[in-house]
Amino acid sequence: MMRKLLILVFVGLLLFGCAQPAPKPTPTPTPTATPTATPTPTPPPFGGKKEVVIGVIAPMATLIGKAEKNAAQLAVEEINAAGGILGLKIKLVEGDTKLNPDTAASEFRRLATVEKADMITGGFSSGVMFSMMEVMAETKTVFLADASSPGHPAKVAEDYDKYKYWFRIHQNNGSTFAWDLAAMIDFLRDKGVKIDKVYIIRDEHVWTDAVMKGLTPELEKRNIEIVKDVTVGRGYTEYEQHLLEAKDLKADLIMPILAIAGTGDVLAKSWGELQIPALLAGHDLAAIDYQFYDKTEGMANYEIFIADGGALVTAPPTDIAKKFIENYKAKFGHYPEAHQAYGTYDAIYTYKAAVEAAYKAGEKNPFDPDVVVKYLEKYDPKNPIALTRTIAWHKNHALAWGDNYVRNWISQWQDGKQYILTPQKVANGELKLPPWLGQ
Repeated sequence: MMRKLLILVFVGLLLFGCAQPAPKPTPTPTPTATPTATPTPTPPPFGGKKEVVIGVIAPMATLIGKAEKNAAQLAVEEINAAGGILGLKIKLVEGDTKLNPDTAASEFRRLATVEKADMITGGFSSGVMFSMMEVMAETKTVFLADASSPGHPAKVAEDYDKYKYWFRIHQNNGSTFAWDLAAMIDFLRDKGVKIDKVYIIRDEHVWTDAVMKGLTPELEKRNIEIVKDVTVGRGYTEYEQHLLEAKDLKADLIMPILAIAGTGDVLAKSWGELQIPALLAGHDLAAIDYQFYDKTEGMANYEIFIADGGALVTAPPTDIAKKFIENYKAKFGHYPEAHQAYGTYDAIYTYKAAVEAAYKAGEKNPFDPDVVVKYLEKYDPKNPIALTRTIAWHKNHALAWGDNYVRNWISQWQDGKQYILTPQKVANGELKLPPWLGQ
């Protein structure tokens, strides 16, 4: 009986177990990918800077403006092809001053604030430069500049913190022109040329006032009389009357001090046609143009001029200048139209050198304008930088003047070619006098 009872219990338990639902299988967990940080691109250096913006500002309708624009383009293309500045490519932007102070100030502001220019180069015309310097001070934009009034570096000296961003690079102070013109007279006298009376024809402009301030006492020291001091405006062409007056006043030398007038070719042509028995010798900015001789139909033969900016196509002062001249002609089909081409080219390479020096020294942001100023100032007369010319600055950011730096070489047109007459260090020609002199 007990046996039957055990069998019934076993069967019941078996039937109960079979009636239970089968347990749901536990799914095999899908492996979870190991979490990783989303790759973060390396931030661009120098506060996210992606390019270097350089502005060139000039009177673009003039030969000077064209020369500055072309030289800037050449420098930028060369630097970008070599990797840029600290790996950043240069973007070139331009502004047109139209030789108007208000327009120039507006264009400078646009380049600095809209185009975000890191550095601006150019200028031309001292009055225009003064207006741009005020915007430069406000925007704290590094400005490697043209124009020659001593009043520009005087602002740096008087209020350094405000105007320290300005550096003259294209040419020397107008006051140094007086020294070069006096040296020109000494050179001519040493060659046996009689110079006792000088007739001056100059721009009616602030920059020539500075030249005259320095030149007048230099002439007095040499017992030279200024028989007349004539001022002319922009675009002036009526030179014949002045040449004839100079002849009547028995001037030994007719001295142009011209840049803004822009008509030195007209003066030279009239002088050659009239065969005035007085040398034409002085500062004629137009005479630096390699096309000047042809523009005067050869009448510029024997004109003596000081080579503003310290470079001539036919007598490059450095190997870099020689290469620049060749590359300029290869790219644009002609030689530099004006001396400002050398200054603009040097400005961009000097800026590059200063930024790279700042970076090498460990500066956090070598493009910061205050940092750039500090490193530009290291190029002083004891530590110049050799480019198309030898560049160095004084404490007021005026360009260093002298035979070993930038100087307006005493030069002459002879049979269609420009020659430097003195100093011997760079001279490649001898003085030739017009055959009608003394008639």
